[in-house]
Amino acid sequence: MPGFIARADIEVDASPQRVWETITKHASEVNFGATVESDWKPGSSVVWSGEWEGKSFEDRGEVIEAVAPHRLVLTHFSGEHAEGSEHRLTYELAGRGAGTHLDFWQDGNATEGAASESEANWRRHLAAIKERAEA
Repeated sequence: MPGFIARADIEVDASPQRVWETITKHASEVNFGATVESDWKPGSSVVWSGEWEGKSFEDRGEVIEAVAPHRLVLTHFSGEHAEGSEHRLTYELAGRGAGTHLDFWQDGNATEGAASESEANWRRHLAAIKERAEA
């Protein structure tokens, strides 16, 4: 997908399996307060719903790749699905001793500023994953 890429990464003191379960089974706990619904199988839908900055939303996407506990790739779009409005979200988990290195990126950002803003949000998301996985 075109556009600028937002990247974030974090070290988590938990196994890749525990981090994977946090991203999938506990998705609603680590996604900015959104309710997240999916069965996390390739071809399945993903729906994020809730409130962001005082406004209700329902975002949608599709699971493109799910290789537990190493790689999860999703599409994501907000509002009406228009050409060029879709993002691809990629999680890569790598075991590091007893812990996990989690890399994340989102493509399809229209500007460098949008990518920078997304990076800040995704860092918060990864911090929430870390906190939940380490609990």
